[in-house]
Amino acid sequence: MSDVDFAVAVGTFFAFISVIIIYLTSYMSSYIGLTSTSELRTVAYDYFNGLFTGKGIPSNWEQYTFTPVKIGLTTDLYRIPIVVTETNGTYRNNIAINVSISFDSSCQNRTWNNSIRIYNESNYQFTGTLYNQSFCISQYLNSSDVVFSLSLNPLDAKKFFIYYSPEQKIVPSNYTIEFPSNANYTAVAYPEEKFTAISVSKMNALRNRTYDEVSRTLGQIYQFNVEVSS
Repeated sequence: MSDVDFAVAVGTFFAFISVIIIYLTSYMSSYIGLTSTSELRTVAYDYFNGLFTGKGIPSNWEQYTFTPVKIGLTTDLYRIPIVVTETNGTYRNNIAINVSISFDSSCQNRTWNNSIRIYNESNYQFTGTLYNQSFCISQYLNSSDVVFSLSLNPLDAKKFFIYYSPEQKIVPSNYTIEFPSNANYTAVAYPEEKFTAISVSKMNALRNRTYDEVSRTLGQIYQFNVEVSS
């Protein structure tokens, strides 16, 4: 082999090796990027589960100043479906409706009276007033008459939902409706339904915790930011 042929062969070899190195470097960079993205997704999922799938340990950690074992931001949300039916065969304009509700007969501290809200099936909120309230020793609501107003067509039936929770940081409704005297309707309450919701009290308590406190309870080393919008 001549010197020229040898030089060409060596040059070709190094060019080939260079291409291989560039390809491997590009592949490894992509692989590292994919690994980082996958890892970050896993971390984000773990953060979400840690904060938004439980109440925390203890479940009422927001009531104390010490650092909890685990921070959770959820609470129980309840609702009772109500069906109101006009029974007189006439149009009823803006009449007051009353329904008696047993919110917490065994006093398990599930209902704070300020948390009660009334919605129809279209998520339109109705203002209401509570009458004849009875309370548990803990001052959570036991039972009450719930009064709100609406209009009904002849023999019309409308469905509503009364929502409530143990949340104490809810602004009370100052609207007042007089207790009804008419009775040309029926109001039937159906079995309670239970959901999970973000706790206002726990969110407020979270703002008073340091970043390091929250990070320790989650057991992660990544920096994060919690943002909740309505």
